[in-house]
Amino acid sequence: MNDFVDKFNAYPLGQRILGLVVVAFLLGIAAQMALLAPLNEQADAARAQAVELQREKQTLDALKKNRTQVLAQLEQLKRQLLIAQEKLPKGAEIPSLLQRIHNQAKTAGLEIVKFQRNNEVPQDFYVEIPVQMELNGTYDELANFFYYVGRMTRIVNVAEISLARTATGLVADGGLKVTARATTFRFKTDTELTTGGTP
Repeated sequence: MNDFVDKFNAYPLGQRILGLVVVAFLLGIAAQMALLAPLNEQADAARAQAVELQREKQTLDALKKNRTQVLAQLEQLKRQLLIAQEKLPKGAEIPSLLQRIHNQAKTAGLEIVKFQRNNEVPQDFYVEIPVQMELNGTYDELANFFYYVGRMTRIVNVAEISLARTATGLVADGGLKVTARATTFRFKTDTELTTGGTP
């Protein structure tokens, strides 16, 4: 150790100061690296976490946007379901609906010869309710009846229409004998959908 000190003292004062400065500088860099290495690791970890949080935020923003779209579509489907339910009566409303069709025929001026409800015909999600009709009246009365039925909120189809001239009765002049099948519909109940049958 004394040899090192002697050799060090043998150098001129400027070189000794420069040597001490270089050593102090190197020690400072080493100390700085030793102290900053953990901080750099923490900074890297914080940057990685920030990137991950940014990704999560973008994912959440996308989900939020999709949620808004899904909720809007759900509201639209609810409105469509309400419209469909308005057009297809529930089982308990069928008798009053058929009574309204019957009354529409009378209001149009038709003579009702037959108005008979037939067996229901189940389909996938709904049930058809056919009604066999025989009516007597004029062409105008028949057209008015079809117009009234077509303006009803509930769905009523009139098919298998057969027209024949009447030779007797109150409508002998230009009178028609009409046979037709009116069909209305209702949604299946939950029980019917589960069991696949009708009550």
